[in-house]
Amino acid sequence: MERAQSSLEYLLMIAAVLVLVLLVVKVLYGVANSATEVGCDNVVISYVNYDAGGPEVNDRDALNSEYVIIENRGCEAVNLEGWKLKDDANHVYVFPSLILEPGASVKVHTGSGTDTDSDLYWGRGAPVWNNGGDVAYLYDASGKLVDKCSWTGDEGGAVSCH
Repeated sequence: MERAQSSLEYLLMIAAVLVLVLLVVKVLYGVANSATEVGCDNVVISYVNYDAGGPEVNDRDALNSEYVIIENRGCEAVNLEGWKLKDDANHVYVFPSLILEPGASVKVHTGSGTDTDSDLYWGRGAPVWNNGGDVAYLYDASGKLVDKCSWTGDEGGAVSCH
């Protein structure tokens, strides 16, 4: 009887150790994933100026003052070629080849102009972002949703997204 009890205690002790090891592995795996998510490869919509001219100016007269800022908060440079910026009405801007270095940002203007490393121009003749509420979506070149930013129109014409 004593031997059976010792064997049972031994098995319970082994089971407890295995459960403890699995818990430690799960916690460490979660910490490693969180570090990856926070640390690298984060291209985000950081700011949207959706009311181009403010309440006194018709948005059509200030299209380049309507813009979205895309920021690379990651650890590595990212080529935005083929990435897409969309709104709820399915207006789509496709990014040209542009290397966005870590810590760098690019402003996508609704109107027309000459593209540079810090300013891109959609070339539209009308506003894209609805003053009364909308959502900006950012997709990578494979079509995966990378980030989104929404507003209600109560933010005063612009919204910080992150």
